[in-house]
Amino acid sequence: MVYTCKKCLFMFDRVGLVERCPDCGSENFRPASKDEKAEFERFQKEFNKKSEDRTA
Repeated sequence: MVYTCKKCLFMFDRVGLVERCPDCGSENFRPASKDEKAEFERFQKEFNKKSEDRTA
């Protein structure tokens, strides 16, 4: 599931119990909206593409 921190707006995915934002440590986060999930997936694809380019 993808979450968005209400304090710093960091988006992250986790499976299972989530207690804090991994970026700022806030306990104030929420499930990401549909648009935020799409943005997160675009970021993940771009990051993975850049990582593959560096290893080739």
